Amino acid sequence: MRSQSQLTRNVYRRLLAGHGLLRPCSDPPGRRFYSQHRPRQQQIPLLVRPPHRRAFFGALFQKPPRQLKEPELDPGYDVLLKFRGMETENARPPPRDELVRGLTHFVRYKRRSNKSMNPTQAFLTTRLLRHLLDSAPEGDGLVDDIGLPLLRDTFYVVRKAPRGKTEDHLELSKLLYNEIEWRKQAVPEGTEDAGKKPDNDLKQFVHALTKYGASLEALERFTVYRESLPSASRPDEFTEQLWLLVLRGLAKEGREAELLQECQKATDAGVGYSPMIHELMVNFFATQDRVHETKEWFGKAIDANQLPTPEAYLDAIGLSQRNDQQGWCQSIFEDLIRSNPDKPLWDVAFQWAVLVMDKGVEDIKQMMAVMARGGEGRNGHQPDATTIDCLIAAAIEKQDLYLAERFLSLGTELGIEPQAATYILQMDYRLDAGDFAGAHAIYQKLQNQEIKLRNSEDLPVLNKYLRLLCAVGKPDLERILDVTAQLELRRAALDPETVVALCMVFLRSDQQYDVIDTLSIHTVSLSLEERATVRKAFVEYCVDTKVSTARVWDAYSLLRQFFPETEQADRVRLMDAFFARRRPDMACHIFGHMRGHGNPAQRPTAEIYVRYLEGIGRHPDHGSLRTVHNMLKMDTTVEVGTRVRNALMLAYAAVEDPYTALEFWEQIAGSAEGPSYNSLAILFWACERLKVRDDTAKKVWRKMQRMELEVPPSVFWSYCGALAGQGELEEVKRLIEGMESSMGYPPSVMT
Repeated sequence: MRSQSQLTRNVYRRLLAGHGLLRPCSDPPGRRFYSQHRPRQQQIPLLVRPPHRRAFFGALFQKPPRQLKEPELDPGYDVLLKFRGMETENARPPPRDELVRGLTHFVRYKRRSNKSMNPTQAFLTTRLLRHLLDSAPEGDGLVDDIGLPLLRDTFYVVRKAPRGKTEDHLELSKLLYNEIEWRKQAVPEGTEDAGKKPDNDLKQFVHALTKYGASLEALERFTVYRESLPSASRPDEFTEQLWLLVLRGLAKEGREAELLQECQKATDAGVGYSPMIHELMVNFFATQDRVHETKEWFGKAIDANQLPTPEAYLDAIGLSQRNDQQGWCQSIFEDLIRSNPDKPLWDVAFQWAVLVMDKGVEDIKQMMAVMARGGEGRNGHQPDATTIDCLIAAAIEKQDLYLAERFLSLGTELGIEPQAATYILQMDYRLDAGDFAGAHAIYQKLQNQEIKLRNSEDLPVLNKYLRLLCAVGKPDLERILDVTAQLELRRAALDPETVVALCMVFLRSDQQYDVIDTLSIHTVSLSLEERATVRKAFVEYCVDTKVSTARVWDAYSLLRQFFPETEQADRVRLMDAFFARRRPDMACHIFGHMRGHGNPAQRPTAEIYVRYLEGIGRHPDHGSLRTVHNMLKMDTTVEVGTRVRNALMLAYAAVEDPYTALEFWEQIAGSAEGPSYNSLAILFWACERLKVRDDTAKKVWRKMQRMELEVPPSVFWSYCGALAGQGELEEVKRLIEGMESSMGYPPSVMT
């Protein structure tokens, strides 16, 4: 029996191919490998060129077989894939208890590990949850197998924004909220919903709507909620939080009219101009470089004389740098420093001093002394690791890496222990400087167990590190594999661009097994859009004429195995690429893989048959032609018309079988569609290749003359070639001499 991981991998690939669960396609005989993490054996298809077999004494001392790594799917995700495969095939789904258990494991794992769903996972979750809700049994059993806790856990997970599209996250959020609201109305007091805040679900839903581009719907929901409140009462804290979410969503989507209108309504209703509203209004206009409006909103007095948020001051810095407003920026920061603000605002003031005022380390030390003294009855503040991080980030933004190093030394001088974010910043700017040795030293420090990382905050810089390691002229494979091994132990998901970089460097180094490991581990966690990024890179690698044919075939074998959803247009490009390499046999394999694909949309059309046969016309191969012709005979979805017969006639003439080509001419001549000018040109070319005298060309030519057809130059040239092939040289001379008077055009180089 196949292992569970291999079964899941097969299900996943069949799903992506667009046809759910099917029997495994016939592959070359498998080789047996052994998992690096698990002792059980599994049969792996032979994807790449087999290694050279050594003699007896060589085999005695050779290394053990290369161990392939198995993909690690999220718990329960295999059930979602299995259900979707059954649904696609219109087959009976797995038992309900298995589906509920799989969904529960998947959602609880995502929440426990604080990981987001990618768009594909959100789509699968939506399909499964909708099926479970539509097919739920009547009565109390409904609450038992899909209760409010599971729905709320799913709602919590889906609010974490993914990379890429969010349409499926939005649809899932709506499904969950509607079901939760229905359950809350159906569940009596004192049962599972007891003790929950009545409107907390609405807040989470409004948050999801504004995050996923549906702020107008969030505004409608909020308006309905407001109308249900007593009209004379001032908005409570919960209502203000909802209002702020709606305003933030409108600003994010650039809906200025609705934003200003709702902001005015909030003011009229008694909602104060809080630092958060001040921040989002300043950000809305500052990011558009609207100087006048930004200054106006920044200058408005905030309730209770509160100071703006650090983010609002950062927006002011950015606006001033882009629009030459350093004077205005200096005035607001001087007022800020005189007010002796809290520590986070002091950190922003240090960034302003570096970015706008061009201050150095000594100036910053003087500002720190001012911060430490305090004043006006307020205690001072001491710089910490966050302060140093802000200074380093400002130096990086200025692209002054020497200054960044000096700020790092300042932290050491002040006795401040670096935190994880400090190392990440340091590694980032050393990568920008091309200092790979220094970056690797920082990477090793990040692996220290004493450094606490929050939510895998080092993943962006590690992805960047891997991509840059792969981009150098002579990549250090040992270092690359060391970094990837550490990330695999953490079950960290790499960016699709990083997966591409790794696969390309392994392909160029003939490290096919490392390519297999990378694809096996990481492609199962990518969404369909992210998989397309990796897939396109493989296609471009395969059509690159600088890459050897052997490497291209290895890459295509992996592409076919791991990306069955490869689009038809890309498969045709690969077929053409092998024709360009004068390998019609390999092009025939690609055509056969299209023909045998389980998804009808991936199978060749009449146009693709013609394209392949025309390729055979340029690069003849009799065996490949017979193979594809037999496929055509068995293909009931393709209508064989004149164009397809033209291509067959061309291909058979090219492989020195002109008599079979003439049989297709007879079929064309007797068909309702009839011949085209291309048919005539190909016919004459086929007659040119006949080994014995034949008057077919003359008969057709005389018929054309009787019908007074206009003869294009290409057809005339082909007829001359047919006569020349039959030894009719005098007739050819006569035709060429009278060409201009009879045809209406003079001889050319081709003539």
